[in-house]
Amino acid sequence: MDKDHADSIAITKILDKLQIKADYTGKSKALYRCPISKEQKPRFWVYFKTNTWYDYTLSIGGDLRDFAFQYLKYTAEANTPADVTRWISNLNNERFCTLQPGNNSGEEISGTAQTVLSIKSAAPIGFIGLIRYLESLGIPVSTAQRFTKELKVFNRTTGRTFIALGVKNESDGYQLHNPLFNGFIHPGGITFFRGTNPKSRQIHVFKNIFDFLSVLAHLNRETWEHDTIILHESSNVVIAAPYIKNYSYKALYSWMDNDKAGRQAAMLLSELLKAEPALRHIKMNAMYAPHKNVSEWHRNNLPLKGI
Repeated sequence: MDKDHADSIAITKILDKLQIKADYTGKSKALYRCPISKEQKPRFWVYFKTNTWYDYTLSIGGDLRDFAFQYLKYTAEANTPADVTRWISNLNNERFCTLQPGNNSGEEISGTAQTVLSIKSAAPIGFIGLIRYLESLGIPVSTAQRFTKELKVFNRTTGRTFIALGVKNESDGYQLHNPLFNGFIHPGGITFFRGTNPKSRQIHVFKNIFDFLSVLAHLNRETWEHDTIILHESSNVVIAAPYIKNYSYKALYSWMDNDKAGRQAAMLLSELLKAEPALRHIKMNAMYAPHKNVSEWHRNNLPLKGI
């Protein structure tokens, strides 16, 4: 993709693919919350005629390639010119425009988002309630410590603080879990864990963090050699696409729920991989059927075979 081609792709289209919505849209420009910093005030402007952007908090701007570079840098991803080109090409793929699931996916999404919740502190897991919660799921605290934090979260609506496990996502938000609550702190998104073996050609995609930790616990491991994506919501398959396409993976293992939403997510992954003939999609559902998900299966102590 050359510069002229990149300039022809609307920045608003890329923001839409990232599920970043405008706070205001006029005839000539649109205003967003900044997607390349922690600043949550809407000061990120996109100008339609020139297809450029400018962030008035950071005092930087430019074209689509400049935005891609800043976004990859902010999310701690590789951001060389080749990475920028690949990222734009992946998100511009029209296949990803048509595969977003509708509201009838059957998936229950719970929790409070955006500005209602804020983090007061983050620390290693130590609260006895969270430790008992992990124990009830059959997950060792030592394993969970590697991938989650104990967060104190303030709810502006109720004026109360609660404690939850937090999983940081690639958009600098957090997915939250405790026995009474599942939700997220804006912005939502996926989580990517780099595997310990740089030569691995596998990538694993899990619905949520507990499915991933359940596999590690069942295999008596605290680390995982393969790259891993945690979707947090089945509909985030579309967001995961740039982390999968045009890399050197040979096999994608999906661990989706055994329900309507899980089947739809697996179907979206299969559709996505049609453009990657060298990348096999291996659905792991049969290993934990008839249970709904990996976590439920693990709690029932079924053996894991075939990995």
